[in-house]
Amino acid sequence: MRIFRTLIIGVCFFNVFFVNAQKKWSLEECVVYAKEHNIDVLKQKIRSEVLNSDVIIAKGNYLPDLSFTSSQNFSLGNSFNVSTGVGQRESSSNSFSLSSSLNVFNGFANKYKLQSARLTKDKSDSDIDKIRFDLALNITNKYLQVLFNKEIVKVAEEQLKISTENYNRLKELYSNALTGKRELLEIESTLASDKREKIIAENTVRNSLIELQELLDIQQIQDFDIEEIIVEDVSVFNVDVVDDLVENIPQIVSSKLDIDIKNKELKIVRTGFLPRLSLNYSYSSNYFHIIGEDDVVENQQTGELIPNGFWTQLDNNRTHFISISASFPIFNRFLNRENSKKAKEEIKIAKLDLLNNKQVLKNKIKLAKNDVIASKASLKSSEKALITQKEAFNILSQQYKNGNIGSYEFLEGKNKLIKNSSEFIKAKFEYYFKTKVLSYYYKQN
Repeated sequence: MRIFRTLIIGVCFFNVFFVNAQKKWSLEECVVYAKEHNIDVLKQKIRSEVLNSDVIIAKGNYLPDLSFTSSQNFSLGNSFNVSTGVGQRESSSNSFSLSSSLNVFNGFANKYKLQSARLTKDKSDSDIDKIRFDLALNITNKYLQVLFNKEIVKVAEEQLKISTENYNRLKELYSNALTGKRELLEIESTLASDKREKIIAENTVRNSLIELQELLDIQQIQDFDIEEIIVEDVSVFNVDVVDDLVENIPQIVSSKLDIDIKNKELKIVRTGFLPRLSLNYSYSSNYFHIIGEDDVVENQQTGELIPNGFWTQLDNNRTHFISISASFPIFNRFLNRENSKKAKEEIKIAKLDLLNNKQVLKNKIKLAKNDVIASKASLKSSEKALITQKEAFNILSQQYKNGNIGSYEFLEGKNKLIKNSSEFIKAKFEYYFKTKVLSYYYKQN
């Protein structure tokens, strides 16, 4: 029974592994997976969790602190106190103290520190979105590069098929003395070259898949592969909305939060010009014991010795201490003044960074829009050129078979077809990538 159960588990595991190995990933699946599992995303999430601790610490500044202190002391060896004229014997003592302090007013520094900590946490979360945004673009680029390389393999296979058919035909003609050896050698050389191009194209596909896997951090999956896509026509949105479009891009959100953080830091620095007020409280007691003697004390009225043990002394020696302290800054060697100036300059820099980032993004979106229009026109032109070249090559192939043209003209036409096929494939995936870039910017809103 145990063996049977083990076999079932083994078969199930194999089936799951086999299904995962044969699964083809879509572009959407790749992007979604990477957004949660990419190392840069995971690292930024950890940083965000660390910053959450800073928020908790900032909240704790509103609470009083509490500390307990205790000590054990020994005085060994007999001695003589000159000031009192009394001999001192070996003794031990204990002291205990419980203290607390509360920051009543510190120029609202606690308030601004908490706000700054929360904004820093929000900025870290926005940086996660920025990493994911850039990651989506990179994955799309890598994904389309794989598909482009696969299309090149198809072109190489088609050209190899044509070369093989012509080689076999010329070989038969040569064996029947119907064509010259030069013609056969030329097509044989072309066949070898096409085989080499196919091998190179297939290896390029494997390498591009490995690069995509590395970006996704899924090295453990064997036989990783992706789905084909359909390049569809898309409408290009109005460029007039670009100003509103950039406002919600993660990079801009992060820059805005950076300005808010700098403003809070300036307010924190300015609290150094304001007075401080704190409330302090402590409770303490102590115990004293002469080594080798009982803990007793003489009643001054009756002369009777009464017990004066550990708990009795702690109860009798209790002390409460309450204080309110205030400090007023008068001169601190220009520290607050200069720090305030520095904080103001940091705000100016952050605002300039925001303006620059907005302008860069606006230009990127405008360029992306122009790229979509241009790549669409290029795609149509490449498609028309390919259709025309295919028709021309079909005529050329028939003429070559009929012996009306030589191998040089045929190979020249074949090379033109390869070039047009490659240009069409490139234009197709460039168009798709440009539309994806534009759509990613648009989706942020």
